[in-house]
Amino acid sequence: MKFKGKIPFAIVAALTWVVIISSCANIGMPTGGPRDTIPPVLLSTEPDYQALNYDKSDVRFTFNEYIAIDEISETLVISPPLKKRPTIRTKSKTLIIQFNEDLKDSTTYSLDFKNSLVDNNEKNPIENLRFSFSTGPELDTLRLAGQVVNAFNMEPIEKGLVLLQRNLHDSAVFKVIPDYIARTDEHGMFLMDNIAAGEYHVFALNDMNNDMMYNEGAEEIAFVNDVIVPRAEFHESGDTLVSGLDSMLILGHIHFYPEPVYLRYFMEDIFEQYLETAEREARNKCVFIFNESVKDTFNVRLIDNDAKDWNILEYNQNLDSIVMWIADTTLMKQDSLFMELSYIQLDSMSQPFVYKDTMLMQFSAPKLDDKRKKRREEQSEEGPKLIEQFNWQANIKGTMELNASIQITSPEPVASIDSTMFSLYLAEDTLKTPLNIKFRKAEKAHRSYIISYDWEPQTKYALSIDSAACFNIYGISSKAFTKNFETREEDYYGSITFEFSNVTGPMIVQLLKNNDDETVIRQQSFDKDGKIDFLLLPPEKYKVKIIYDDNNNGKWDTGSYQDKYQPELVSYIPEVIKLRSNWSETHAWDVTPDVSFQKNIIDKELEEKKRKDALEKARKEKEQEQKNSMFKPGSSSGLTGGGGIR
Repeated sequence: MKFKGKIPFAIVAALTWVVIISSCANIGMPTGGPRDTIPPVLLSTEPDYQALNYDKSDVRFTFNEYIAIDEISETLVISPPLKKRPTIRTKSKTLIIQFNEDLKDSTTYSLDFKNSLVDNNEKNPIENLRFSFSTGPELDTLRLAGQVVNAFNMEPIEKGLVLLQRNLHDSAVFKVIPDYIARTDEHGMFLMDNIAAGEYHVFALNDMNNDMMYNEGAEEIAFVNDVIVPRAEFHESGDTLVSGLDSMLILGHIHFYPEPVYLRYFMEDIFEQYLETAEREARNKCVFIFNESVKDTFNVRLIDNDAKDWNILEYNQNLDSIVMWIADTTLMKQDSLFMELSYIQLDSMSQPFVYKDTMLMQFSAPKLDDKRKKRREEQSEEGPKLIEQFNWQANIKGTMELNASIQITSPEPVASIDSTMFSLYLAEDTLKTPLNIKFRKAEKAHRSYIISYDWEPQTKYALSIDSAACFNIYGISSKAFTKNFETREEDYYGSITFEFSNVTGPMIVQLLKNNDDETVIRQQSFDKDGKIDFLLLPPEKYKVKIIYDDNNNGKWDTGSYQDKYQPELVSYIPEVIKLRSNWSETHAWDVTPDVSFQKNIIDKELEEKKRKDALEKARKEKEQEQKNSMFKPGSSSGLTGGGGIR
């Protein structure tokens, strides 16, 4: 009876002990299992890898887990190419590639999945999975590898289409589906295997319409000049003989030829002339924009009007855009003018002829609202009309670079200009003593003039232009103009010197901005070994590019498949040059042409920053792991409850 009376107390004590134990448990966060990082495992295939005499209409791949097929249809490359897309589906853990056309007899097919085969959960890829089989009794085993880059900037071309054509006629790439294809990876690299013996032409295209043929003028192309003949040789290695009980083994490797090919994408300059824009922007100004240059071929005349010297034409540097100023004030006042444009086009036989185009050039003056109209009327009644004058446009900012010149521009064509009315003097000179400037017309800019002076460092100047220093073709004079500015200190600048060797022809060296556009800052031409100096450079980061200017025209030129010549070669210094103030750098450069040149420009400062950031990230992750381990159940260093019942 005494024991029975103690049962309730024992139960209460047990429950209390459970509560105490629970309150003293380690504090921690629940954790999930480790993340799956293992790609799917290929268990079996149908047919077997490199099977012969395969005659079924599909191939099957069975994995140890479910896979996702989202990217396969866009990435999978089947070579030789099929006319119809295959059907891609899964059945449980099996991937099925269903062919929708009959396969060719006695042909080796290869399937390149690249990295598109991934598991269904974590998207872990099977890297560069390739599979092949033959519909005949033999398996073709030759291969071709290489790289495709943009010819202008040497950037790798990703997902570019590489073609092998057994048909060696020049027109085959336009009309015939290729015999073998491959796609480039993110580095522009490609591998085309299971090729049959024979002679081939090699091309690369950005196949915009997915027809596997070259659409001239709409797609970029790259090609190898010569016919290639794939072959393979067994190369024995040193000490190759290994003896066995009944046989002898010769060690070595198979070397495939030709060596890797390097293809350079370019857009062919196909002449296709047409008028893109014809607009009358103002009463006195028309703009014509063409698809091609109209140098020495453009003419414009008025219809039903025999006016003489009624226009002034201004061509842009590419000679494909024209600004036409209407110089006759009587014509200028007319809202509508009928004109006949004539320029060269090519006929269906690619022969030039003069094409004539008639158009109505109209101008509609913007309507004034009532308030502006009333204000203008009041101004005209208040007194004599003010003399109309135009403002100069100038490139002067608060700071003038020591190697720069002043450029001033009239907004409309100039009839006369008086250079003696342009004065430059020291800003602090109260007497305003004119300095000895050089004044000339700009060579490459219309209506512009250049004022040059040998600037002194860290000096304040003032430019003054008298009123009516210039009259335009409409009799309007220029306004007075004054601008103060200051030059930089000489120590602000740096310089770069290049020592070129193995120069075999005309070349161009360019300093580029350190950005994706690679804007040209300065350039110089040279044609022999020696030094090239770039002086008075701002302290910035620069990329440096070389153009092998074969035709010596001072610019990079594209290639032509029609005329069978490649685009001009380019190369880069493999590092970003960070120039500091009051600093000079010298770089030696062997410019021997190299068709296998790889663009790999390293910004050492940026790489060092990335390295330090990675170390700091690793340090913080390690600290976080240590903190997390303190709170895991069973950790001796974890926080525990220390209370109990007293």
